Amino acid sequence: MKILFLSHVKLSLSLVVILVIGSSCARWGKPLELRLANGETTTLNEIINDLKDNDTKIRTLKGRGTFTLKTPQIDTIYQLHQSDIEFYYPDYLRAVGRKYTAVVLKLTCYKDEFLIELPTEKNYYYSKGGEFFEHSDTEVTPLDIFREMLFSGNWEKIKPQQIEISPIATAEQNQTVEIKIYSDTTHKFLQRKIIVQGKPWVILETERYSPSGALIAKTKRDNYRVSEDGVKFPSIIHCEFPQENAFMTIKLNKCSFNEPVKPYTTQLKKLIYQLEREKYTPLEKTNSNQERTKIG
Repeated sequence: MKILFLSHVKLSLSLVVILVIGSSCARWGKPLELRLANGETTTLNEIINDLKDNDTKIRTLKGRGTFTLKTPQIDTIYQLHQSDIEFYYPDYLRAVGRKYTAVVLKLTCYKDEFLIELPTEKNYYYSKGGEFFEHSDTEVTPLDIFREMLFSGNWEKIKPQQIEISPIATAEQNQTVEIKIYSDTTHKFLQRKIIVQGKPWVILETERYSPSGALIAKTKRDNYRVSEDGVKFPSIIHCEFPQENAFMTIKLNKCSFNEPVKPYTTQLKKLIYQLEREKYTPLEKTNSNQERTKIG
């Protein structure tokens, strides 16, 4: 039961995930100008403004696609077809994973709470607060992972002195820039590394690190499309958790933004009550004494 529980928790965290610079420090007042590989120039402000502008256009999301995933405890590579996800900014997420035509997983997140339903096993798992991957010292919630996949980050909380940027030379001479974000102005440890391409600027890759320096997650975004209301989004996303031997790839067949999304419920305790009436069995949370840090 313990192995089954761990595998389902990691499966759900992976599902949401996909359904979650060697230069002078930039300063907002005096924009750092970069000369790109193709000879053009840009500034950190220009890049961040493009990313922030795209973020602010996303209020809701409805998507459907195919997901491929691998978890540490299960050798089988899962293929989940016609799986759905709904998101309501800033803190509501609902996902339904299907294998063939059967629903095998439901996930509901609200703020720091999340509920996993496993219909085929008649089990459920509820948590308030983050989860920890087995080999990571950082706390992660499904909502954290989803935001990592969809948004560029909370730039208002980052000081310019925490950032390093540098252009990247590519064979195609594309406008590509690497951005490193450190934990503080002394650059104590690297928190995130982002590779962007423009113009307009979009994210190609992200890496998130724990305070100990472990690579928690690496994400690649590909095949960007533009919605009718101007949102730039990747239709193919691949995310790896190197410490956990886990990965997931999502291919979106349909995706729409800013359509009405009515939350199923923001009171997860009511959902639990309904599940218990249907004879669902709760899965217990395992304990860990490892000292860890919350993501964000």
